[in-house]
Amino acid sequence: MLRYFRINDPYRLLGLLIIMAIASLPLFLNSPGMTYPELKSILVGEKVRDGHTLYTELIDSTPPLAAWFNGVFDWMFGRSILARHILALLIIFSQAGYLGMVFIFKKAFSENTFIPSLIFAILSLFSFDVISLSPELLGSGFLLLAMSNLFKQIEFREQRAGSIFNLGFYIAIASLFAFSFVVYLLASAVILAIFTRATFRSYLLMIFGFLLPHVLLMSLYYLYDGMGALWTYYYLPNLAFGNTWYVPGSSLWLLGALPLGFLVFSLIMMNRDARFTKYQSQLVQTMFFWMLFSFLQIFYSKELRPQSFITLIPSFCFFITHFLLVIRRKKLAEIGIWAFLITTVAIQHFARRGAIAAVHYENLFVKENPYKGAVKDHHILFLGNDPAVYANNTLATGFLNWELARETFEEPEFYDNVIQVSELFQADMPEVIIDPGNFMPKFFDRVPALKGRYMPSAQGLYTRIDKR
Repeated sequence: MLRYFRINDPYRLLGLLIIMAIASLPLFLNSPGMTYPELKSILVGEKVRDGHTLYTELIDSTPPLAAWFNGVFDWMFGRSILARHILALLIIFSQAGYLGMVFIFKKAFSENTFIPSLIFAILSLFSFDVISLSPELLGSGFLLLAMSNLFKQIEFREQRAGSIFNLGFYIAIASLFAFSFVVYLLASAVILAIFTRATFRSYLLMIFGFLLPHVLLMSLYYLYDGMGALWTYYYLPNLAFGNTWYVPGSSLWLLGALPLGFLVFSLIMMNRDARFTKYQSQLVQTMFFWMLFSFLQIFYSKELRPQSFITLIPSFCFFITHFLLVIRRKKLAEIGIWAFLITTVAIQHFARRGAIAAVHYENLFVKENPYKGAVKDHHILFLGNDPAVYANNTLATGFLNWELARETFEEPEFYDNVIQVSELFQADMPEVIIDPGNFMPKFFDRVPALKGRYMPSAQGLYTRIDKR
């Protein structure tokens, strides 16, 4: 397999697509179920497609480009998880191929080879949820574009206004998919300071490229009187620290043990046997810094699950490729890559099926909710922190993120909160309100027009009686 991908022939990537498709076939044929990030992306996509404006009419911290693309995916696939997984696989394949071409064009290795693309694909198989259509997956493609422009600066070691502007611009676009990707702006500044002759003007140009998409976004919301909502529901929650662990840290360590083992061994072998040119040595150091900042980005991200580690894959495949190329006995390298592929796929498969007791995916999957029997196939609003109720229903109003909406419902004495609830109800009236915290009576008292349209049907449930 290594000999096949060692040849610099883009058509060899078709073989890579076949390998990825075969390795992912069990996931496509026997889906483990919907995950919470997938459910959230579906709900956001449905609301955006229906014409609801993010942050003013949809209360959630999802970055804007992620939300708008979710709307496109909802138009294309509806709630089909299989279709989303297939598209995610194709995106991963395209990223693997692009990264391989970048390394070839930048002469990163002693050979022009597509082995990095192969390693990228194998590492993407370490957990089943990596093959899912998420903001992190979409944004990571723009990080690869940023990395390519960063390599240009290191390669020529001179001011190239176009590439340094693009560097900041692509990081900004990535941050509009997953806000934690702003960390790579700091990473790029550090790398430029160490390995290039970047001037103060260059840093200003990079920052300008980064700020441009965000300023355009702010201007758009300012024109439609939504600047306050944009700041409150997008920037503030994403600037804050704190994250949700969908998978325990021990499970993440176990799933990542094999890639980490290969990485450590690769670094040792490179330090001992590799012979680099000055330029290649700088690329090695650059990728090491990129990897360190990737760890920082992961811990800054808002959700931690195996797919969160996708930003580490480019640096991992860079070092592992160097290791495979310094092995003098080609047969040993061939055995090593086959063992890497088979073991990675086997761990992913058995962990997904629950055969590895130490890996816990329970909190990642959408659970059964206690209202499933009473409320199904309805347009509902759930005033609580368990979005599983929307797996068999659609979201009414725009109160998706309970952590952001909680303050509104806990403080009905404020006029702005009453107005917000009234307006969002009028724009998208729920058929059923599930209110385990008993928040609605205080709003019914303040908005009699709403009270007359609902009647209690069970403890914490209100059913709409007026279908107008």
